[in-house]
Amino acid sequence: MAARFDHPTRGVVSCPAAPLIAELAREMGFQVCIDYLRPVTAGDSVAHTMSYLDHDGRPVGLGVAIGITDESGGVLVHELIERWSSVVRTRRVLVAASDSTIGGGEAVAAVAARALEYVQRGDTVLVIGPAWSAEAVASCAGQAAVRVIAPDQTFPVEGIDPDRVSYVVAPEAPVEDAAEVVKVLRHRFPRLRGPHPRGFGYAASDRREALWSVAAAADVLLVCGPEGERAGEELIGWARGRSCPSHRVGKLADLRLEWLAGAATVGLAVAGPAGTSVAEEVMTVVSGLGPLAVMRRRVVTEPYRQVRTTRNGSGTVVFHDTALHAALARDTSAALCVTESAGG
Repeated sequence: MAARFDHPTRGVVSCPAAPLIAELAREMGFQVCIDYLRPVTAGDSVAHTMSYLDHDGRPVGLGVAIGITDESGGVLVHELIERWSSVVRTRRVLVAASDSTIGGGEAVAAVAARALEYVQRGDTVLVIGPAWSAEAVASCAGQAAVRVIAPDQTFPVEGIDPDRVSYVVAPEAPVEDAAEVVKVLRHRFPRLRGPHPRGFGYAASDRREALWSVAAAADVLLVCGPEGERAGEELIGWARGRSCPSHRVGKLADLRLEWLAGAATVGLAVAGPAGTSVAEEVMTVVSGLGPLAVMRRRVVTEPYRQVRTTRNGSGTVVFHDTALHAALARDTSAALCVTESAGG
């Protein structure tokens, strides 16, 4: 298997897709070695190659050499190169970026600390979020007064003092899903208390929005991570909700030709730390199947730090956006403020 080979007119051709072709050849029963494929003069092997010029003029391709006496093997290798040559095209990979620390110990501990504050003032605390994430918070808090509320499950609310109940949002819960649960809870507990919206963790919402955006733009979505990885199932579920064909890639050999055929945009998502190396391998391989651009799409929700408030003489709260004021002054010599009644 050629890591690179000599072309008579193009020079040295690099083969980024060699690791994938090697894995597929091994699955076919071949013993494979990836190396520099040099011209053979003794005539004891035959090379099957394909090459093209990348966008920067570099020669890229595929190459396999097999013993000249292995006629049946030669046919299989030739067909393998032919089939993968058929998917060569200019394309882009669009990576759905996300915060890998969403459900990490620090995030869980921060929410658990808030839950303990509410417990100490005498409240029953409802932890809203996916069961695994909410249970991690409840376990960290270690209090009987902390209960798990999963958005996709029924939840008992009996035995809770309606005047002493609060909620927190688990780190891996999209805020929008938690908000729907809070609406339901407020009907049952009108005095329900919770964190200020500025204190919500938006990383899970941002991850989902980035995934949805990539799925909407992609012809196919590849979710990199081992089978059974909970995060991977979640990502695939989100993508299918956007009608995007989605496939799990647990190892390089899982990549299938038909997934890439005709795909001008390949979406890529990483299911946890274990999927990072697989994603890198996939990007490398796809770069050997036609001129490639790899783009990263990230959604970030953050506090609007440039807003300040003052109260004027009539008791009205005035919101000043200094950046917006400067832009308006440049463009229209106008200024803008948004007012809200102090009592409203």
